[in-house]
Order: sequence, then structure tokens, then C-alpha cells
Amino acid sequence: MNVKGFILAAGFSTRLRPITQYIPKPLLPIAGETLLDLILQSLKDAGINDIGINLHYKAEEIENYIKEKKLPIKLFHEKDILDTGGALYNAKDFLKDSIFIVHNSDIYWDGNIKDAITCHLDSKNTITLLIHDYPKDNKLFIDENGNLICISDNCKLNHTLKHNDITSKNAFKKVAFCGVAIYNPQLLELIPEGASSVIDLWLKTLNNGLKVGTFQTRYSFWFDVGTPLNYASAVFHKLKRQSTSIYVHPSAQGCDLIDTQGNIVLERDVKILKPLKGKNLIFLPEVEFSSNVYITNAIIGKNFQIPVNSQHETEELTLSGSDRKYTRKNNKIFCQYSSLSEDFEKTVFLGKFLKEKNFPVPAIIDVDKNRKMIVFEDLGDLTLYSWLQCKRNPAKLKKFYKKVVENIAFLHWKILDNSTIKLPEFDYSYFRWESNYFLEECVKAVFNIQPPNLQNDLHLIAEILSQAKKVILHRDLQSQNIMLKDDEIYFVDYQGARWGPPGYDIASLMWDPYVELNNEIRHEVINSYIEKNEIEPYGFIKELSLCRIQRHMQALGAYGFLSLKKGKRNFLKFIPTAMDLLVQDIEECYIELNELKKLVLELKNLSNNGFC
Repeated sequence: MNVKGFILAAGFSTRLRPITQYIPKPLLPIAGETLLDLILQSLKDAGINDIGINLHYKAEEIENYIKEKKLPIKLFHEKDILDTGGALYNAKDFLKDSIFIVHNSDIYWDGNIKDAITCHLDSKNTITLLIHDYPKDNKLFIDENGNLICISDNCKLNHTLKHNDITSKNAFKKVAFCGVAIYNPQLLELIPEGASSVIDLWLKTLNNGLKVGTFQTRYSFWFDVGTPLNYASAVFHKLKRQSTSIYVHPSAQGCDLIDTQGNIVLERDVKILKPLKGKNLIFLPEVEFSSNVYITNAIIGKNFQIPVNSQHETEELTLSGSDRKYTRKNNKIFCQYSSLSEDFEKTVFLGKFLKEKNFPVPAIIDVDKNRKMIVFEDLGDLTLYSWLQCKRNPAKLKKFYKKVVENIAFLHWKILDNSTIKLPEFDYSYFRWESNYFLEECVKAVFNIQPPNLQNDLHLIAEILSQAKKVILHRDLQSQNIMLKDDEIYFVDYQGARWGPPGYDIASLMWDPYVELNNEIRHEVINSYIEKNEIEPYGFIKELSLCRIQRHMQALGAYGFLSLKKGKRNFLKFIPTAMDLLVQDIEECYIELNELKKLVLELKNLSNNGFC
């Protein structure tokens, strides 16, 4: 069935002033994407392509944006603002021939709209309100079947149930409206001409004996971007989901002048003209900033600056693909485990061991086995991945990567003086586990391809690498596990450490799918590692070529697993890059891997054509 969409975007957005005096709310940028873009994508993901929007405040700016981007949206201008119900009446000729979904323009979320549409069709509702439990906004009273009874103070006016009955019965609960609703088109006949509210329409629908149902939404984030603080929270939350603390629009300039202490967002055409130090800053489009003072917790526009101090003492942290829960409080990081697992024990043991050996890891402040918690020193938010979101001078990049490699060489070659430490080994079976992980979680799960018989190729890789000289590996040495604080480097997420070939760590760092490095930097850094540690170069380069293949198979398996099994679909975007690297690895390898190459070329073609 065809379903239409309608975006309510005519309002004055007074709570967002002074921002909306310069930027209309639908065009507010959320780390490079406007609210309008994000809502359109959400509707399209639900199968909705026929979309309308109402316009009044700053209508010309929004219309110009839609035309410039050639967005397929039908425009409905309002000479006088018509409120939420009047907007639907004004667009009734567009909406009258199908059910339609109405989406507020200040709602930013990833809710299951497609499931809500299915529920609406199956339930025979006249209206379906998408709801959630949000205590401060819980104003809808619904019965045990999820049907709307009444709305907060309007309960006394609703003939279907007396207000006194509501307060004395358990067959109801209070919920909040998500800002999205689905309507049957015949309801348009209940809307009067002129300004009116959809809330009046909901109540009128009930009074006409029609069914107003609800749908309990599922989402990983939901924001009502109606105030500066909520807007900033939405932007910074997006950064966390993308495992970074920095966003820089391609047109922005001067990012490298910022000494970042926390979240930094530079939107379109921003120019930072002088060095500055700061954290939790959003620079709105076209801002030129020349102050070199220390500044924190602010939205910075062309002619204004808005403080956005959060009142929360505890900050929840979202870290990459981990299942562990991290929070920040009183300049400490609290890591909560679900159980006293092997990872818990290894993190404590290795953390203390590495710290004693002067390898740069965060200090462990406390271990509470009863609460399954480890408390670490707070290293801030700046990872190597985040730092690289700014364009960096090539000479500075080389210097930095050489510093990282010097630290890793210390782990590989200097930390032990022929003593032993109990760690698992990167043996033949583990290499084969990684390659099978790639086949199961990426080839089969992501691409839905039954892989050919790769026994000979995968056996050869595992057999050669399992016989290589073994050192202590970090084992997940990529840019999101390297922290920067006060010009010092620290390594985190080290609990997967094991005995293995040193080339595996170097491949993980220098051919990281999260980072774009050129071959000149790679070669210079790797040569420095070889020379300073007196490694036989020819043998190491051969080992490295196989480690690159092995590492990228593991990474692709992880991206598939995290995306499809753990619901962290942000990792899908790294598959094309990792696949390109894997093709390059195989082509540059010193041994022929024909069957694996054939498969990977097929996967590359699929991934580069939008499969992911």
C-alpha cells in the first residue's frame, strides 16, 4: 500500500532562538546533515517516497535548500500559520488518497517507523500515535490494549471515561507522544478550515467513536531538538555513535588550530582564524572565529554564543563495538561488566602489568569484583581517530605515527627480558577462527554469498603466520584504541593481547580501515620500525603482507557481526574501505591466493555499488 509522508516545518521555533533567527529549524545541521535530510532518510528507509512539507517561517530559505538539493518534496505554503491540524487541512488534496504519516521537524531519532505502519494497517486504527515512556512528557492515557483514552487535563472532557475512573483503575498507563503519527485519510473531513491542532483532531476522533491506537516504538536514540541544550545533546550523541569527538565539514578551515579537550563540531564554511583551546563546542555554518580564549560548552553562531551546560554529573560514554558500559564521573571512567568474565580478569591483570612496565595505558584506580566494575583514570575523549578528522600536515602525521610505533616496539621487543607472561597464543587454530569469522559474519551474513572452498588459501596463510616469531601483541591496534592527552599517547582496549607475529599490530595500525594514510607515510614509518628494532627487512615485509590479509578478514568479520548481530549498523560504512584494502593486500602479497582473490573481487564490486 502507498503511504505518504508529511513533515510539519512551519513553526517559529522560538525556544531555539537566537539560532533560528539565522537558521530555520529544519535546516539545523547535526554534524553535517540537516534535520530535514535526516527525517527524509528516516521516511525513505520506511518505504515512504511521496512526501510533503508545510512552510511559513523562513519558508524561502527552506524552499531554496529543497530546490538546490533537488529533494523530491511537495511544498505547502501557509500565508498565516495554521498549526498542526490546519497544516493537514491545507494539504488535504495531497493526503486524501492514502494513509499518511506526519513527522514533526524537530524530532531526530532512529525509530522503527516501518513496523509502526504495519501495526497501523493490521490494527485497523484510524490514528496510530507513536509513543514511548518519557516521564516528563507522559501526558497520554492509554488502556491495556494501547488505545488512547484521553490526554492529560482533557480527560474530564472525554465522554469515554470519567476522570475519577482513570485515577482509580490499573487498566491504563501514561505515555509520551514521539512526535510521529499515522492517519487514515478520511480523518481530513474532521479538520476545520483554518488554524487547528492535531490534538483536537485526536479528541474529535475519539468522540466520533473511532479508534486512536498507539505503537510502542523502539529506538537507540530520540531527541526533541527544540532547545539549544537538546540540540547540542543530539549533535554530541551523534559523535559518540560514530566513535569520534570531532566533526569537521569538508568546507571548514582551521580545525588544526584547536587544542581539543572534548567534543568539537565545525559545520559548513566555518573558519577558525586563531589558535584556541576548548571542548563541547558547536560552530554553526559560516562562523568566523578569531578569539584565542579557552571556551567550553557553547553553541557559536555568527553573532551570538549560547551556553549549553549539562546538569548531569554522570556522562554515559558509547565506545565502539564494546558491550561494556562506560560512564564518566568526577574525572574517572567507570567500566561496568555484565559478568566477571575472562576479559574482566585480563583487563585488570594486563592493565597493572603494563603500567608497571611503563607502557602507556590508563591507570586502574579501583577494582570492585562485587559490582563487576573497573575504575580507570580519565584520559578525555580524543582518540587518534578523532584527531584525524582534522586535516593534518603530512610531516606531523609521520612524526605522530612514528611515536605510536616506538611505543608498540617497546611492547613487542623491550617489555620482557626473556621472561614469560601467561597470554593466549596466536596459533594456527586462532588464525583459522579469524578467517572463518570473515566467511560467516561478512561473506554469508552481509553479502548473502555462499563462499567457495578456500581451504588451501586460508590454510597457507595460517600455517605460515603460526610459525612466525611471536611477541606480545596489542591485537586490536587501530585508531579508536589510541588516546591522546596532553601530547602523550595511551593505548586502551588491550585485553585481547596475545603472543603473535609483530606484523599483525603494524598491519592493524598502518592499514586501518578507519583512517586514510598514503603509502609514503606507511613506508617511512614501517622502515623506522624495522631499522630501530634491527629486524630483518625482507622476512618482515613478507610476514606483514600476510598479516594485512589476516587483519582485514578479521575486521570485515567484526563489522558484519557488530552491524547485524549487535545492531551497531554504523560499522557497515567501513566495509567498502576494508574490502578495497583487502583486494590491495592480496594483489601485493608475495604468494598467489587465487580463490580468495576471486571471492574478494566479487565482494568489492558489490560493496562499491552500494550493497552495504
